[in-house]
Amino acid sequence: MNALELTPGHVYIVGAGPGDPGLITLKGARCLEAADVVLYDEILDRRLLDLARPGCEKIYVGKRGGQKSHTQEEINGLLIRHARRGRRVVRLKGGDPLIFGRGSEEALLLKKAGIPFEIVSGVSAAAGALAYAGIPLTHRGLAAAAVLVTGHEDPAKSAPTAEWPLLARLDSTLVIFMGARKLDEISATLLQHGRSPDTPAAAIEWGTWPHQRTLISSLKRIAGEAHRQNIQSPALIVVGDVVSLRSHLNWFEDKALFGRRVLITRSREQAGSLQLLLEAEAAEVSAMPLLDIQPPEDWSELDKCIAELERFHWLVFTSPNSVDFFFRRLRRLNRDSRALGAASVAAVGLSTAAHLRDQGIEPDLIPTRHSQDGLVEAFASVQVEGCNVLMPGSSIGRALLATELERRGARVRRVTAYRNRPPDPGEVDLPAALAEGNIDLIVFVSPSSVHNFRKVLGAGRSQAILAKSTIASIGPTTTRAILDLGLETHIQPEESSIPALVRSICNHYRGRRP
Repeated sequence: MNALELTPGHVYIVGAGPGDPGLITLKGARCLEAADVVLYDEILDRRLLDLARPGCEKIYVGKRGGQKSHTQEEINGLLIRHARRGRRVVRLKGGDPLIFGRGSEEALLLKKAGIPFEIVSGVSAAAGALAYAGIPLTHRGLAAAAVLVTGHEDPAKSAPTAEWPLLARLDSTLVIFMGARKLDEISATLLQHGRSPDTPAAAIEWGTWPHQRTLISSLKRIAGEAHRQNIQSPALIVVGDVVSLRSHLNWFEDKALFGRRVLITRSREQAGSLQLLLEAEAAEVSAMPLLDIQPPEDWSELDKCIAELERFHWLVFTSPNSVDFFFRRLRRLNRDSRALGAASVAAVGLSTAAHLRDQGIEPDLIPTRHSQDGLVEAFASVQVEGCNVLMPGSSIGRALLATELERRGARVRRVTAYRNRPPDPGEVDLPAALAEGNIDLIVFVSPSSVHNFRKVLGAGRSQAILAKSTIASIGPTTTRAILDLGLETHIQPEESSIPALVRSICNHYRGRRP
């Protein structure tokens, strides 16, 4: 994605969508990529801030009822001050900035101050949250119109801004923003002015987020049910016949991992793909990076092997990282895949093979069982006596395959292509869900992450957490490390790859409600 050429001294008022970070628009994402400073609201996914370039200043200006927060005047002052310094300012607001988002108020202030601005629309909660709850705004034969109204004011006051008596008589879908605290008064007013007590109604809490809750009731009962189920802000109230379609259109909350709290322990650099796949199945994912993947402190040994690649009969890659770091160094030395010459190439599994294909290399050998044990079995039918074998890998990689090949007469050169540094306990921030004991599933993708989990949390605490959690392992080598702790692995895919792991996790939970 190419960043926009944002104009210095401008303010871009950008809608972030209702929660799911995937709902930000392409233009909104590009504005974030090019910003010098971002002023962001409370109710938006903080991962959106990762789109901003390094060096971008990020200023929290969120507001929540009952909590100390920036005043609107303070926010206005920040927008003007940063813009007048010639900075490219993004004002990142939840939902759509012009639908109960005060975006127009801020734009008018900027206009008065002579500050250029643009407004980048976002997905409103009225569209996004209802879609994720399986409730359409309109539907032929049920609702030909929809009305968006704020519930922040008291509908029973003498002169409310919204015409509640008129709204009660409209044959339209009512979507009430900021109405959770006044739901008693709102429902009573609608009933008083003629809306049928049996009209379907819904309350959608944290719409589009992994912890979304949807309460379905009738207008007569919705307030009482919301109190009993402790529906809290942010919540949308929906009144209208379209609510009846939820039983047919509820796709999000029917996903395999909806409501599941999942902890992933992959390195920070590699957590992304796993996290995205889990979140695509509606899991609430917390990340606890337990591996720090870094280049070797000294490249000289690997450089020497690269300079002599024509001597090797086999190159064996035992992880995707080994492929990535090896070829990165190859390019740094002004060489490419042609340097491998006639050497045969082995990959420990499908993910490693995929990384090799990205480099234009089709592996000659992939074991049926994706592990070093599987590679040992695969090499059993290969003549290796007298062969030179290069194994670029981790600084703490297993020596099983090298030992077996040497026993059979091969000359094996194991060389460090990357370091797998365990974090110090003080370097790891425990996710809130783990600290609170609210994790359903813990996912391990390497033996190192298992060992480091124990190291960071301590033997007793880690054992207690793992003993009451469902544990997923990417493959047999990782499972062995879990078994060594006296624990059981509940989920393991047949092939050691991230997509296969996520499929196995989904199959484990499919049909089970939290």
